[in-house]
Amino acid sequence: MVENRRQRLIAVSNRVPPKASFENQGKGEAAAGGLVTAVRAAMEQSGGLWFGWSGRSTRRRVSAGHTITDFGQIQLATMDLSDDEVSLFYLGYANRTLWPLLHSFPTRVVIRRDTYRAYRRINRRFAETLYPLLQPNDLIWVQDFHLFHLGYELRQLGWQGRLGFFLHVPVPSADVFSILPWAQNTLEALLQYDLVGLHTDRYLRNLVDSLDVELGGEFHVEDGGNYYTYDGHTAQLGVFPIGIDPDAFNPRAHTDTPSLADELMLADMPDRKLILGVDRLDYTKGIPHRLRIFERMLERHPNLGSEVLYVQISSPSRTRVPEYIHEKEQVERLVGQINGRFSQTGWVPIRYLYRSYAQSELANFYHDTDVCLVTPLRDGMNLVAKEFVAAQGEKSPGVLVLSRFTGAAEAMRDAVIVNPYDIEGTAEATYRALRMPVAERRRRNRSLTAVVKRDSSQNWSDSFCAALRRTSIR
Repeated sequence: MVENRRQRLIAVSNRVPPKASFENQGKGEAAAGGLVTAVRAAMEQSGGLWFGWSGRSTRRRVSAGHTITDFGQIQLATMDLSDDEVSLFYLGYANRTLWPLLHSFPTRVVIRRDTYRAYRRINRRFAETLYPLLQPNDLIWVQDFHLFHLGYELRQLGWQGRLGFFLHVPVPSADVFSILPWAQNTLEALLQYDLVGLHTDRYLRNLVDSLDVELGGEFHVEDGGNYYTYDGHTAQLGVFPIGIDPDAFNPRAHTDTPSLADELMLADMPDRKLILGVDRLDYTKGIPHRLRIFERMLERHPNLGSEVLYVQISSPSRTRVPEYIHEKEQVERLVGQINGRFSQTGWVPIRYLYRSYAQSELANFYHDTDVCLVTPLRDGMNLVAKEFVAAQGEKSPGVLVLSRFTGAAEAMRDAVIVNPYDIEGTAEATYRALRMPVAERRRRNRSLTAVVKRDSSQNWSDSFCAALRRTSIR
């Protein structure tokens, strides 16, 4: 371990951000997410290191080794994984066990002991590779479910400094979490962190319920903070809703990028109402449900006719995982069926775009949209909802239709809140959103904008790091 008194921020995640998000900083080209934007800003204040998997895989396992790249005050440190480690740890346990479990899709959970062993092995190798790079005064902030056990492994190596963990996905009910054969070990490892951060109060309650069921420790509130004690270890539990950088989605900053009308060549259709969906192609996002909602709206309101256009942007995701291959096929089949059923001369109701767009392009697309459908079946937060609000103007803002099963819905109460499992009800809510008077749209937008500015990405990282610094050294 390196000796140095300066306190750096050490961010650890399964994948490090792409180098472009550092190289193109300020140029508006890299589609940096809220996490990257917030953590990078915190690192620039004190210096820091971001450690994780490089995204590269090798044919044979490598036992050690890392690469470091400097970007001013920030270092990017990476390690490689082998092909079989990626298959077992990432594609297997992380994506086919933990991901559906944490999003409350129990029938999709795959239980395999070989993938769990690989997950534990990779968490240990992360710790063994990171530990020599640490300085005694470092502040370590671990990101997400891929690394539940990293804190435990660092403690085993002798790390006594501050350790924080943030979970970016939902916490399911205790009954669902108990499906995991290793639920107790996972929660014991989680309590090795000094601070565990979650998006919402509901997730905190669910976590405490699981801790009670699996461990039987003690939850207590002290000086306004939530704490859980078990087997001599006490961890603080906190709510820190992640956000975005609102200024990055101001369309006035992106006048040189195409509008949604330009992208779709709609110049001859200026009065057409635009409905937009933007998601990773993931079964948790409920895109097939959303397509059926749009179909039902067209059935119920044939007067809409060619007046409305639904644009679905789906960025490719986990293309090697069987569930995602099936999801892509199902979405494409539904798009074809609905377009085949309702298309008229000069009008195809759905434009489906299977690709990613830069942040600057999305900002303009959001601004041009009349209704944004953010209707996941389950989502930890969902930053698309916040991006859409940040991109609206005051004169004629669009309407946000938001699933009640997102973390964002807890604070964004002036969105049109819907249950995406209720196809008929959500179809009617979408129709009302298309017809909403401008005065009501402006009122809702003012309220939602205040939430987005309050819960910004900068406030998220600042509040978490401040809370972590206040925890006691073990």
